[in-house]
This record gives sequence, C-alpha cells and structure tokens, in this order.
Amino acid sequence: MKKTLTFIIALNLLGCSAVAINEEAKLVRIMDMEPAECVFLGEVDGSQGNWFTADMTRDRNILVGARNKIRNKAHALGANVVVIKKSVDNSNEGLHVFSDKDGLSLTSSKGTYSSTLIGEAFYCESTKL
Repeated sequence: MKKTLTFIIALNLLGCSAVAINEEAKLVRIMDMEPAECVFLGEVDGSQGNWFTADMTRDRNILVGARNKIRNKAHALGANVVVIKKSVDNSNEGLHVFSDKDGLSLTSSKGTYSSTLIGEAFYCESTKL
C-alpha cells in the first residue's frame, strides 16, 4: 500500500513540471525562419504532455517543456539554432461526460494536454545570427 501511494505521489509530481533544459542548450535560439549561411545538422522534435498527466500539469509547463526538449536535442547535434517547422498543441474544453452502449464515460483533461514541435537544427557562426 505504501509503495503504491509513493508511486502515485511521485507520478503526480513528475507530471507537474516542464522538461528541464540542459544548461548548454539555453543558448540554442528558436526561430521561425531559416537563417542564412548556416549548416543544417538534422531534424529535431520535442514534445511534452499526454491525456493522463494533463490535469496535473499547467499549460505553460507543457508548452515550455516541449521547447526545452527540442532545444536539448538540437544542442546534442551541435546546433545553436532551431527553426520550427510544425507546432501542434492539443487541447480540449475540460470535463465531459457521455454515455454509450458501454455506459457512462468521463474525459477530464482541460486546456492544453500535449505540445509537439518539429524543427530543423542548424549551426550558425555567431556573426551570422
């Protein structure tokens, strides 16, 4: 019983915070246009959130977590710039009860429940930014 309760508490705490950004990745810039004269290093993605932890996580943490994850991955490739090509934020209206042939069902997520970013990682000389 104690192990189960400890697991549930730990899961709730993990669901509440944004994915951490690595110290070095803080220097990775996120842009919406491809920078000139930079070297393309690869495609990167970042996401956070799901329907299970959504009610325990602030919308801002879901969005920032996805940004932090894409910056971490870009930095791991040696990039200092990420150009966002696609952004998908999933959300809904909150509690909804419905019935079907199997009985009553409940969805409980409110606001943003997941965020995914897809981008391209570049290395740019600092004078090119």
